[in-house]
Amino acid sequence: MNLLERTISEIAIPVTDISAKVRTAMTMQNGVDFGRLNDVLLRYIGITGERHPTPPQTSVVISCADHGVAAESVSAYPPETTLNMMCNYLIARGGAANAAANYADAQLIVADLGVNAEHTDIHGLLQHSIARGTENMTKGPAMTRVQAIQSIETGIAIANDCANRGDRCILPGEMGISNTTSSAAMVASFLGLTPEEVTGRGANISDARLAHKVEIVRRVLDVNRPNPHDGLDVLAKVGGFEFGCIAGLILGAAARRMLVILDGANTTSAALVAHALAPNCAHYLLASHSSLTEHSHPHALRHLGLTPILRLDIRLSEAAGSSIVLRLLGQMLKVWETIDTSPEEAVHRSPIGSLCSPLPPQSGEVNMALLKAVPITEGEWNRKAVVGALRLPPPNQSSMSACQYRLDNLAKPIHSLGYLERIAVQLAGVMHCERPPLDTQAALLLITEKKDLPIDLTRILNALTDARGIPVHILTSHDSEDTCAAAYHLARTHPLLILGAYEQEDRTPITAALHGAAAGGSLILPGDARTDRLAHKTEVNSPALTPYILHVLPNMLTIDTELTAGIAGLFGINIVRAALHVVNDMKTFTETGVAVAIDGAGAGRQVREQA
Repeated sequence: MNLLERTISEIAIPVTDISAKVRTAMTMQNGVDFGRLNDVLLRYIGITGERHPTPPQTSVVISCADHGVAAESVSAYPPETTLNMMCNYLIARGGAANAAANYADAQLIVADLGVNAEHTDIHGLLQHSIARGTENMTKGPAMTRVQAIQSIETGIAIANDCANRGDRCILPGEMGISNTTSSAAMVASFLGLTPEEVTGRGANISDARLAHKVEIVRRVLDVNRPNPHDGLDVLAKVGGFEFGCIAGLILGAAARRMLVILDGANTTSAALVAHALAPNCAHYLLASHSSLTEHSHPHALRHLGLTPILRLDIRLSEAAGSSIVLRLLGQMLKVWETIDTSPEEAVHRSPIGSLCSPLPPQSGEVNMALLKAVPITEGEWNRKAVVGALRLPPPNQSSMSACQYRLDNLAKPIHSLGYLERIAVQLAGVMHCERPPLDTQAALLLITEKKDLPIDLTRILNALTDARGIPVHILTSHDSEDTCAAAYHLARTHPLLILGAYEQEDRTPITAALHGAAAGGSLILPGDARTDRLAHKTEVNSPALTPYILHVLPNMLTIDTELTAGIAGLFGINIVRAALHVVNDMKTFTETGVAVAIDGAGAGRQVREQA
C-alpha cells in the first residue's frame, strides 16, 4: 500500500456527538443567532472532537508550479512570473500570501512542485520539483499518472509535517501562471460543464484573450477526454503539479483530523481531485469566499457541498479570504467558551460589565469645527440642530488616488483583491492617509433603549472585544440629544467606528450618530442588520455620508442572520484588518522584481521601475 492509498484508508467521517450538543447550546441559550458562523465553529469542533478546542495553530502552504499551456498565451502575465512570485514570498516577502500569513499569525510554507527555472539558493523553499512544469495539455496529457500520484503524495507529506508540528489547520494556496486554464478544465471534466461555463478572466485578461482562453479549454478537453470518475486521470490529463499538492494537503489533513480552509477557485478545483479520491475528505473543508469572475468556482463549491461565508470579489488563491475565516473561527471559539460558562464562573474568569460609558460630548469643539456660519444659541445644541448644520467634507481624493495607485502596483494581478482594495482606498480617503496603519483604532458605539444590557449579551460583547482592545461605548435613549456630539468625539480618536443598535426603535439617534461619526473622521461599519438598513435610508437623504459608511452585512458577510448590538460589525472588522495588512505588508513590482501585466486591465497601469 503506497502513501496515497494508506492516507485515504485513514480518512473517517468526524463523530458529531459533541458538535450536535454545541449546536443545541448555541441555538437555545444565548439569545443571539449567529447563523452560518455556527457552521464554522461546529465544523472545527467536530473535527477536533473537543468541546472547547483552542484556536488552531495554522500554516499557509503555497504550492508553486509552471504550466506548459502557458505557451498558448492565456494569461496576462509572462511565464517567468511563477518564479518571480516564489522568490517574492521568501525573499522580498511582499506577496498576498505574506500579508495573509501575517494577519492570521500563521507560518508561511512555500513549496516548488515544478517551476520552470534553476534555483537552489532560495532560503526556506521546500524543494519538491517533479518536472520543469507540466506539458502543454493542448497536445496531450499535462503529466503522467505516476507524476500525478507523486504530486499528491508530496502534499500528504507536507500535511503530515504540519500535523507533527502541532498544526490543526492548513490554508492552502498556489502560484502558477496559466493555472486558471487548468483549473477550468478540471472543473469542466468533473462536472460535465462547457468551457464557457467554467472559464474566467484569471489574472484579469482582456475580452479577446478570454475568448481565446475559452477555445484553449475546449481544445484541452477534446484532446484529453479525462475520466470524471477517476480523480487521478483528471489531474494527470488537465491538471497541474500544484493542484496535486493541494489535493494531497487536503487528504493528509483529513487523515490527521485537521481543518482545511479553501481560498479561491484554484484551491477548490484541487479539492475536487481529493474529493474524487476520498469523498469523506469534504467533512474537513470550509469554504471562505466565492469568486465572481472565475466561473468554475460556484459550481465546484456546490459539488463539494460547501457554502462560502464571505463575498469579497477576491480573484487569487493566496489565503486572503481563508485567513479572514480563520479569524472568524477564533472569535466564535471565544463566544462559545463564554456561552458555555456559567455567569458565576465567568465572574472569576473575566469580570463582566467592563463595557465603557460614552465619552462626554464636547459641544463647543463640534460647534466650531463643523457647523455652518449660522448662530446656534444656548439650548439649541441638540441632535436636530447639529445634524442639520453639519458640514461633511468629501474624503481626500489625493490620498485615495495614491492608495489606489499603490494597490494597482502591488505584486499581484490588478484588482484581484476585490473588496479588500476598495476598503483600503475608502479608509485612505477618510483618514487622509495613503497607507492607513495596521494599528488603526476601532471602537463600538452601541445605542440602546435600555440602560443595562442582558448579562449574556454583555458577556458576548466582552468576548468579541476584549482580546482586540475594542472599547464599547453605550448611549441610551436618555442620552440621545448628545448622540451626534458623542459620536463625533469618539470618532476623533477611533478612525474605525462600529455603530450598533439594541432594542432601539427610534431611528433619530442612529441618524445623528452616523452624521457625528462621519464628521469626526471615522469609517463607519453598521454593526447589525437594523443599523445597516437605517444607514441605507439615511444615505438617501444625505448622500455626503456614503463615502464614510462601509456596509459589511450582508454585502461582505453572507451568514444568513441579522445579528444585533453591533455584533456583525465586530466580525466584519476582520475584513478591514485584512485590508490594512494588504496595503501595508505587500510590496510593489519594483520592490519585488515581479513581472508586470502584458494584457488586460493591468497592462500599462502596472509598472516596474528599473533600479
